[in-house]
Amino acid sequence: MYLSRFRPSANRSAEFLACLWQGDVPASLVLHRWLYVDSVPREMVILWDGDDDARDYVARAFGTFGDLHTEAVTDSTPGLAACFDRDLDAFGRWLAGRGSTEAEIAAQLDVRRRGLRAASQTDAAAAGRAWAAEQADR
Repeated sequence: MYLSRFRPSANRSAEFLACLWQGDVPASLVLHRWLYVDSVPREMVILWDGDDDARDYVARAFGTFGDLHTEAVTDSTPGLAACFDRDLDAFGRWLAGRGSTEAEIAAQLDVRRRGLRAASQTDAAAAGRAWAAEQADR
């Protein structure tokens, strides 16, 4: 998966729009999100998947008409969703599905459990520091 940030050239927006609609789009290009950033100058974010043909297309279709920066990203949404739900079991299942070992899962659940059980942000931060020191000693 890729995240591309695009800042169109202000004086070439009509060219950009016309060219974006011209020609074929690679079948491998999968668009997940097209987001406008609340910024000046205007920027857009594209979250997408694809092969070399798709990467070449994105580079040409956008990079020709402004500044384009693309980087590979990993979708870890289920992990953060488990956090927001305060669901350690779901987080553990997500880690297992990504190929983590039982020892890695146990360690990752331990630091999160300490935070979950902490009475305050200060206590959670202290618990995280204690966990990190224990890991460094191993």
